[in-house]
Amino acid sequence: MIEKKKTKARGNGQGTVYKRGNSYTVRVVIGWKPSADGKRLVPVRRSKGGFKTRKEAVNYVSTLYQASTRPKRLTLQQLYDEWEPFYTPRVGKSTMEGYMYAFKHFSALHNTYIDLITASDLQLCMDACSSGKRTHENMKCIAGLLWHYAYDRELIDRDITKYLYTGKGETMKREPITEQELEVIRKAVGRELYADYVYCQCFLGFRPGEFLSLKKSDVREEDGLMIITGGSKTAAGRNRSVPVPDAIRPLIQLRLRQFGTDLLFPRRNYSGSTWIGWTPMSHDYYNKHIFKPLMATLGIAEGKTPYCARHTYSDKLKRAGGDEQTKAALMGHTDYAFTRSAYQSPSNDDLKAVVSSIK
Repeated sequence: MIEKKKTKARGNGQGTVYKRGNSYTVRVVIGWKPSADGKRLVPVRRSKGGFKTRKEAVNYVSTLYQASTRPKRLTLQQLYDEWEPFYTPRVGKSTMEGYMYAFKHFSALHNTYIDLITASDLQLCMDACSSGKRTHENMKCIAGLLWHYAYDRELIDRDITKYLYTGKGETMKREPITEQELEVIRKAVGRELYADYVYCQCFLGFRPGEFLSLKKSDVREEDGLMIITGGSKTAAGRNRSVPVPDAIRPLIQLRLRQFGTDLLFPRRNYSGSTWIGWTPMSHDYYNKHIFKPLMATLGIAEGKTPYCARHTYSDKLKRAGGDEQTKAALMGHTDYAFTRSAYQSPSNDDLKAVVSSIK
């Protein structure tokens, strides 16, 4: 009886080389995983064939092993694209839009491999950003989130974002749209595209992302009030009921009768002069292509952003009647979270007391 020749055993990490037909194949074990029944560990293997000689195959063993076990290398943009769907469910829409806007200021590094990016590279992008301190703070925050994610996945060996400098001074204060400016916007409704959007936002107080996400189904009539339910950023701000003041009630009714979309404030889409239809509008698009051009056309002071409309609403609430608890609920302030958990939500009578005196 002729004894069958055994394949020569090689040390751990050195792989196996064997002949298949007229060529040689390399096989390496790169790790272990549970078996289908979960009772034992089975090897995870990678192989490559087609070598003409055994020597060529043996020489390739270490190359195959290193290529198979090395973590995937990602550019900064690829890292963000992988991280975004992982993190989005954990925060509100407006928070993610703030991170997205901040990430764009790192555009010079988007196509650079993350393991080659230094703290100095990130700092140069932050220093080159002319936006306010809040944006710089968001840039540091998004960089930290991305580097923590990459570190957990063993794509990098350390966090380089800890000591990024956001600049001196206080966070930029957003000035409200003044009553005089609001009157200019009111007169532009029906004449300037999207002027009605900005005017409505000043009387509802939703954050820009919340405002643009409102749907027709969020509007209801109750006890003589038109009420919009929306909000997403904080625990206190989610699903808050905001009554519609008389000043914008006709505009909301027009929006409800708009065919072809379930959104209250969608984007109009054209291809050249051809109408395509309604689509959702992002905060970034609203700011850059709607709000700022409209402000410039109407001669309103530079520096205003969509968030300024929320401050206008806040000022209106301060001058309105009604109790402070109801006003906090309408703004969706974080410090109202305990109040709402301990007491009932504002009644329609409470809402009427406030909305009836909003001018």
